[in-house]
Amino acid sequence: MKKVGLVIDNSASMSEKDMELANVAKLIPISFIVNGEEYYEGKNMSYEEFYKYLQDKKTEVSTSQPSIEVVKDVWRDLLKEYNEIVYICLSSGLSESCNTAINASHEEEFDGRVFVVNNQRVAYMNKMSIYEASYLIEQGKSGSEIKEYLEKYRADCGVYIAVDTLKYLKKGGRVTPAAAAIGTLLNIKPILQIHGGKLDAYAKVMSMKMARAKMIQATKKEIMERFPEEAKQGKVYIGMAHSYADLNGQELKDFEAEVKEACPELPFFTFDPLPLFIVCHTGPGALAVGYCVDRMGVIAKKLKGENK
Repeated sequence: MKKVGLVIDNSASMSEKDMELANVAKLIPISFIVNGEEYYEGKNMSYEEFYKYLQDKKTEVSTSQPSIEVVKDVWRDLLKEYNEIVYICLSSGLSESCNTAINASHEEEFDGRVFVVNNQRVAYMNKMSIYEASYLIEQGKSGSEIKEYLEKYRADCGVYIAVDTLKYLKKGGRVTPAAAAIGTLLNIKPILQIHGGKLDAYAKVMSMKMARAKMIQATKKEIMERFPEEAKQGKVYIGMAHSYADLNGQELKDFEAEVKEACPELPFFTFDPLPLFIVCHTGPGALAVGYCVDRMGVIAKKLKGENK
């Protein structure tokens, strides 16, 4: 039997190539609801179809946490092939699914064999954790050792995200209807931050152009304050994400160029479309930038094929 199998959900925007590089044993998709019907990204709803739905202002979208019974069935099946499982999922600060999985992992049939990582991450920050877990598996580490490492350094990251519309934050209860109405009238673009796995307000500006500049400034300032030595050593990587229908849109190109121009000394990790279940909360037109500390040099070793 193989030693440790890596199981993930789709909160990290892992492509098929990414999953192959990370040797992911299984991906458990998180569903989302469109006009009362349940869908799964890439299975019965494409990226393009989802954004076409959002063009209709009457479209209603929401999310639901994965069935723990589905998750446990995946574990049971993989434990026939692997001695242990490491499960990396959406931040416990953004969903109860992580805590539900942790509780399930302590049931007798899984206890000591399934290790649920509460790394409090999402998007490209979670992608970094997945690559780190994959590398540690290759180094012969146990499930408990991998969980311990990822949770020890889970705070080595940060992200800022600007949303183009307040509609979806209002639906999620993060802004009141009155505040959303005033914000929409004034064309206010809120900037949110994720630290410690939770989504909090950071700033409000009057345009996405101003939001882009504000997020880049905040990201660079935070890196230099929190991880100056790691940055000098080339261990702090910039990551980006978006919820744009046009993957090759000019605003995305401009934003990436602005980030790289402002942070030429920092290596670049990835620029991913946000998972569709997350777009249900951010809405279309969201932009995010942040960073992760790569203490083990995993990006160079796995993604770039260096120093093998």
